[in-house]
Amino acid sequence: MLAAVAGVLLVALVPQRSARATPLPARAALSTEISLRPPPGMRSRSLGFAWEGKLLRGMPVRASDYVRHVGEYSERGRFFGTWELVQLLERAARRVAFRLPGAKLSVGELAQAGGGQIGGHRSHQSGRDVDLGFYTTLADGTPYYTYAFAEFDARGRGLPPNQYLRFDDARNWELIAKLLSDGDARVQYVFVASTLKQRLLAEAVRRGAPRTLIVRAKAVLVQPAQGHPHRNHFHLRIYCAPADRGLCRDRGPFWPWYPGAPPGGLFSPLDTPVADDAWEG
Repeated sequence: MLAAVAGVLLVALVPQRSARATPLPARAALSTEISLRPPPGMRSRSLGFAWEGKLLRGMPVRASDYVRHVGEYSERGRFFGTWELVQLLERAARRVAFRLPGAKLSVGELAQAGGGQIGGHRSHQSGRDVDLGFYTTLADGTPYYTYAFAEFDARGRGLPPNQYLRFDDARNWELIAKLLSDGDARVQYVFVASTLKQRLLAEAVRRGAPRTLIVRAKAVLVQPAQGHPHRNHFHLRIYCAPADRGLCRDRGPFWPWYPGAPPGGLFSPLDTPVADDAWEG
């Protein structure tokens, strides 16, 4: 509890304006889809459930011209995930930087290098979970970073002590759109407050996003029924990679984009409610 209070205070006390001194990579380079697939025998393996598991040969998410580590978590070094998850984050960050340049993706905690239980999280144990800070701006649209995650209301305005911030609808939807359309990592959940989900869906409609993508977003973007409401960050979880099946374990829902045949042979209806024990705690 004390750590949470301190984090809230630090949001207000240690704001970080978008670093304009560091140029983003050339747009031509960002438009190229990258691959971080390691050679055979060196690839990461996710073991067990997201909330009871381990991670072998975890790959780190590194700070770059389009990715930053959230300051509150930078010293803990819990930025390891499966190569599929890390690649997904890199691809999504590059996509946002290419289409809407000027801001970096704020990456919170993933897992320890070897996975296992970490303080402050119920899940984040097997390299398939990550907390992502929202893209935020000042009232004039200038990208802005904070030391810790900042909360937002239904109007997309920062809650005290961060009322000067705005939820960046355009960049946050661009992020979600790329996360949900990747070919190598398939997303099961993006936990986020229902009020912010509605903002994202409205932005998708405004920009003419494909109906199939909007349908997928409606299923994946969920506010957990209990625990953290996720008004201050996205919590992304991907399914086990097909190569890890048997050792890596998923629990439903198994959406139609689940990689391979789902357990029991049936996909879940798109209106399946979030499981009570799926939240991060």
